Amino acid sequence: MNDKNNASGRFLNKLFGGLNMSWPRVILFAVGAAVLTAVFLIVPVFKNSSFERMGVYLEAWVLFAVLIMANCRKPLEAALKTFVFFLVSQPLIYLFQVPFSWLGWGIFSFYKTWLIWTVLTLPGAFVGWFITKRNWLSVLILSPVLAFLGYTLFDCASACLTGFPQYLLAALFCLAQIVLYIAAFLPKRAQKLVAALIPAAVVLALLLLKLSGSEFRL
Repeated sequence: MNDKNNASGRFLNKLFGGLNMSWPRVILFAVGAAVLTAVFLIVPVFKNSSFERMGVYLEAWVLFAVLIMANCRKPLEAALKTFVFFLVSQPLIYLFQVPFSWLGWGIFSFYKTWLIWTVLTLPGAFVGWFITKRNWLSVLILSPVLAFLGYTLFDCASACLTGFPQYLLAALFCLAQIVLYIAAFLPKRAQKLVAALIPAAVVLALLLLKLSGSEFRL
């Protein structure tokens, strides 16, 4: 058991702090993410699937941002590299879709929302870098991320229940991120418990709203 715990601990430390996130790798990462996302958006087989969500919603990009932030040495470096990652990847996604979309170049009209998120990565990643301190500040910084993932988990799981197995992978992906971040950045049991209660509370609140006939949408 100890060997397994040590192995998982080494893996998490490598994944979130042991990767060489150089500028060339950030650019290659951005281009690769853009190509993959464009494929999911263009190829019909991925229509209305968990894979297509990568080009529409944020859950996959949260993971990409955390990977970059956690493998930078300083908060300013994290902010700049995360910003450039989004600045490169998002326009490329639209560019790759131009030949396949009936909108042509007009598809870039949808870029405005992603441009806002791109700009917000500067302060977001600067603050977000401090999750690498692995203390109670990390719990505070991760709180909105865990709440968002809890919301998305519930949203995807609800869709899955009405149209199984639609968005099942997306729901599991959000759950996996919650577990991953808690395990990677929160070493103390009390920190893990408090952090786990955040998405759990969001899911419970949304469930109660749904059962009451109400609904909350971001």
